[in-house]
Parts: sequence; C-alpha cells; structure tokens
Amino acid sequence: MKLVAEKLLGYELNEDALFVGTAGRYEFKNKGLDVFIESLKHLNNRKDIPKQVVAFIMVPAWIKGHREDLANVLLHPDRILHSANRITTHDLHETHHDDVIKSLEWFHLKNLKEEAVKVIFVPAYLNGYDGIFNKTYYDLLIGLDLTVFPSYYEPWGYTPLESIAFQVPTITTDLSGFGEWVSDLPQGIEEGVGIIHRSDYNGHEVAVKIADMIHQFATCHSTTVKSIREKAALIAEKALWKHFIQYYEEAYGVALQKRCSSQTCQDLKS
Repeated sequence: MKLVAEKLLGYELNEDALFVGTAGRYEFKNKGLDVFIESLKHLNNRKDIPKQVVAFIMVPAWIKGHREDLANVLLHPDRILHSANRITTHDLHETHHDDVIKSLEWFHLKNLKEEAVKVIFVPAYLNGYDGIFNKTYYDLLIGLDLTVFPSYYEPWGYTPLESIAFQVPTITTDLSGFGEWVSDLPQGIEEGVGIIHRSDYNGHEVAVKIADMIHQFATCHSTTVKSIREKAALIAEKALWKHFIQYYEEAYGVALQKRCSSQTCQDLKS
C-alpha cells in the first residue's frame, strides 16, 4: 500500500505514516463517506498532527479499468508518474460527477506534499485482480492501522467487525447494529472500537469527532497501539457464532411457536 501511495503521490511517505481506510458499497451517505471525507479536512487543518495520515477510500465505482501509467511505474521503480491525477488508482467514467471526487475537491484535499493528510481513492473491486494492488480486500485490510465506518444506516455492519477481527481498530457509529452492540461494552478508540453518536442533524459533529479520534490514535505510542489491537480482537471474539447462535435459536423458537399457535387457531375455527 505504501509503494502504491508513494508512486501515485509522487513523493516518499514517512516510515511512521498512519494508514487509515474505509470500504464497502458506494453509498455515499449511508456508508458515511461524506462525513469521513469532511473529517479528513478537519484533521488536515490541525497544526498538531504528529504524523502523516494516508486515507484509503476503497469503494467500487464506475471505472474504465486500472491506470496503465500507474501500473507501469509500479513495475519500473526507477520511473515516475507524470500525471495531474494524484488521487485515483483507476480511471473513472465521468470523473467530475463522482461524489468522492467532488467532495475531495470541495474540501480542497489535494494531496500536497506539505500537507499532513493524503487521500487515495481506490474505486475498484478488490478481488486480487484489480491491476494495481492485485490483492484482495482482506490482504489490504491488514496493512491498515485504523479503519473508519461512520454509517448513517447499517442493520449490522460487518466491515468494522471484520476490521477488529484482523486486530485493526475501528471507528463507527451507533446507527449501525454493530455499533449499538459495542455501545454496551467498554468502548472508545483506546478500547479498540470508537463509537460516535450519529443522528439526522449532527453530521458536522460526527466529522469533527472522527478527526479527533484519528488524531488521538496517531499520538499513541507503539506499545499502546499493540494493546489497542489486542482489545479490538477481544471484542471481535465476543461476536463469534458460538456466542451468537443461541439468540438465533431463541428467535427461531419464538417464531415457530407463534406459527404453531396461529395454525392451531385456524384449525379450531374450521
């Protein structure tokens, strides 16, 4: 991921750069892509960021294919990328109508070398054959330091759960089933999962809090990060089927009992 980012950006990143990512279906509001990008602007405006932050937005969009120029410089490390596009890893159809691109332009996130926050838009299906990374989503996930899934709507939310299952701490909201469930456990980014309250009216507040949590995580010492990763994995363990299956069995039993009771009533009436 670091190599692709450096070739795309056109300059080297610091060794301690923080890699942050989000992923999922391209539902700009439902998946919280809007507030995530806004949070990166707030973070970039801060003068006390202790390290570079490289944000990967990994959502499949309408692409023509991978960028041949980027693929070429990845194959030939001595070459440099001669392009004004320092943001996307793949060529988009109707680039100027793309919501992620429009939002990045609106917030003036331009990936300048002197700025702390960089944004890499990966609009391809990460199935191992995308032409740039050629790795699956899970292979890239373990290369991240932190994930952000600030959902506006999510019945459960497997992406944050998958993240902590790989010991990658995550930030999400209480509008996801997963976030609501974690809210009953010790939570906070220092515990492995940061939960942010989200409603119809607090988008700006959510963006600021995401920026604060990313900043907080960026200031953590390596020993603290190790502890946070271990705590994240412990939360993931609580969501294993061996713990959850009893609730599905109970729900199925209730549904079956109601069905049988209803059928008995119908038989009596006839």
